[in-house]
Amino acid sequence: MGRSVWYSALALTMSVAAEAQEKPSAQEKPAAQSQEQIYEGWRQYSVHCARCHGQDGLPNPVAANLLVSVAPGGPTADREAFVEVVRKGRPERGMPGFEKALTPEQTDAIYLYVKGRAEKKIPPGRPKEAKG
Repeated sequence: MGRSVWYSALALTMSVAAEAQEKPSAQEKPAAQSQEQIYEGWRQYSVHCARCHGQDGLPNPVAANLLVSVAPGGPTADREAFVEVVRKGRPERGMPGFEKALTPEQTDAIYLYVKGRAEKKIPPGRPKEAKG
């Protein structure tokens, strides 16, 4: 009887582990970013964000260092927090909201670009433009 309980517990543990591997958590996004998203994120970042936050996400004394902010443990490390700040801004710190200027897709692309830069998965400079 002891052995069957042990095998049942093992099977349950393996089942839970397999399920956890298949489903990314709410904070995790699939790592696969299309070249179109990366390029669009860089493009939108360059137009709307770089003036204050620095080209390529590199630190600038005028505004928050986004490479630190979106890094694990940073105040906008998860997509929802980042999107909220971009949409509403931080008026008390001089940052306008971009809710009317950016579509949700553009905001997501900016997040993916900045997150990729913070994680050193995307090098500085203009990414390759996706050929369609």
